[in-house]
Amino acid sequence: MTTQADCPTAEGHPAGRIVTGDAARRFRVLARVPLSRRLPWYFETLIAVAFYWLYNLVQAATQSDADEAVLHGMDLVRLEKHLHVWAEPDVNHWVTRTHWFALVDGYWYALAHVFVTACVLGYLWWRQPRIEVALRNALIAISLPALLVYWLYPVAPPRLTVRGMTDTLVSNNILGAAHLHHGLVNLYAAMPSLHVAWACWCAAALTLALNHRARYLAWLYPLAMTFVVVGTANHYFVDAVAGLMLAAVPLLVVTARTRRSAGSPASSTTGLPIPTQPR
Repeated sequence: MTTQADCPTAEGHPAGRIVTGDAARRFRVLARVPLSRRLPWYFETLIAVAFYWLYNLVQAATQSDADEAVLHGMDLVRLEKHLHVWAEPDVNHWVTRTHWFALVDGYWYALAHVFVTACVLGYLWWRQPRIEVALRNALIAISLPALLVYWLYPVAPPRLTVRGMTDTLVSNNILGAAHLHHGLVNLYAAMPSLHVAWACWCAAALTLALNHRARYLAWLYPLAMTFVVVGTANHYFVDAVAGLMLAAVPLLVVTARTRRSAGSPASSTTGLPIPTQPR
């Protein structure tokens, strides 16, 4: 017989619900899987840093044939022309016409996808533990398939495919970009745009985490990121669409589960009462 002393309980639960039998065993199994639960902040930070370092390492290891990547880039150009959305040269020329605007665009492209995403992750950990685990895992689920696409279908960005386009990061030496196109850099990872995919993740996370009506303004961020990645000549518009599609499935799953568990003391990621959260 299972007694109260033997079972984990939900601290703070109004009824002090006890997890018994199969639920207790499930709870103990999930507790042993790091990505299935909220971890102390230093472990969460270590996971984020290690994943980002591994991601860049794997991305760099998927270097591909330049001619093949350029051919794929030209396929996207023809597709956009067929769809009457080929406007990348116009956007790029408009951005580079003003020096300070090109600088803002370049630094945004180089930094925002890392720092904004990290800030949202930190906010979720600190203020929204009920949905942090699911959203953190969704971010991983968004990122990993992109590596497979980079390997199987390398695509050269517009700046390496179409003449007359300016790489604003290189031309302005943003964070030393003029000297970084060697070594641990994959030049042919235009499709999909993870900048846009991560921006969609940030917008969806804030929409779920906040209650104010203004939370929907967070979706201006992926729109702005789309303009930035095109303006710097690093991505096509279809790359941005691919990034949105890549983010859509994990985020829809998290959103559906979060709405189902709204108002419930159960965790949205385990279906069990939320245990005491480490700090």
